[in-house]
Amino acid sequence: MRCVLLSGSSHPALATDLAAALGVPLSRCTIERFPDGELDVDLHDRVRGVDVFVLQALHAPVGEHLLELSLIADACYRAGASSVTALVPYLGYARQDRRDAGREPLGARVVADLLGASHLERLVCLDLHSRAVEGCFPLPVEHASAIGALTTFLEPRLPSNAVVVSPDLGAVKRAEALARPLGLPVAVVHKQRLSGADVKAHGVVGEVRGRHPVLVDDMISTGGTLAAAAQAVLEAGAEGPVTVVASHGLFVGPANERLSKVPLARVVVTDSVPRPATVTFPLERVPCAPVLAAVVERLLTKA
Repeated sequence: MRCVLLSGSSHPALATDLAAALGVPLSRCTIERFPDGELDVDLHDRVRGVDVFVLQALHAPVGEHLLELSLIADACYRAGASSVTALVPYLGYARQDRRDAGREPLGARVVADLLGASHLERLVCLDLHSRAVEGCFPLPVEHASAIGALTTFLEPRLPSNAVVVSPDLGAVKRAEALARPLGLPVAVVHKQRLSGADVKAHGVVGEVRGRHPVLVDDMISTGGTLAAAAQAVLEAGAEGPVTVVASHGLFVGPANERLSKVPLARVVVTDSVPRPATVTFPLERVPCAPVLAAVVERLLTKA
């Protein structure tokens, strides 16, 4: 047995795809609740002396999924696993990596400390909001990127006059990483955040007039940033409809309403979190199981 692959309850479909990509069975793990609401985790397969990988995306409800991951990891540790690695395609609280007012918690560090106390040896994440989040963790963090998979998907679907647009300064490196293999120019939208859900775009740096805009970000949450950026580039003369690309598609709160008002060619995300129940815009999802499988193979072969 090369390894044992377990799954929490947050994204069983991705765990099934990952097992197929690795060519290993998905081991059995039941997660139930006691009458008082406490979680009851039970491993059904032997893990003693084996490298264990636990897949759990930390999307909403983040607290429940985080506790579940910690309990599974602890169960594997106490059952004699040689090592326990968490595969977290989406890491909740990663945006809380700094304090603005000085009277709020450092959420990323709190989550890091909780996972660090769970007897995990390593964490594998997909396209973190900021690489600086790695510094919060007391254990090694392996950073996987879906940019290559997204680029391969987009290449035959984009017109020759496309321009890759970063919706704010924080996404510039991600936009450049997508634009480089496609041979496309990059433009940047200046953004001001008004609240956790509302933003305002001030202007566009770079030539977008007469070009097809491809907006790139790490995630789509409420859709405020991308909707504002799309409006800004269209007002600057870009030719719609707009292509939107992100690694993580959360689509929470007013995201449906906001994105439905934007002239969209397509919204492309990975399947790092489950597909939303209802979408009112053209959504396409790129599998991230091959990306995660490549990282697991490297860890197993120590390549």
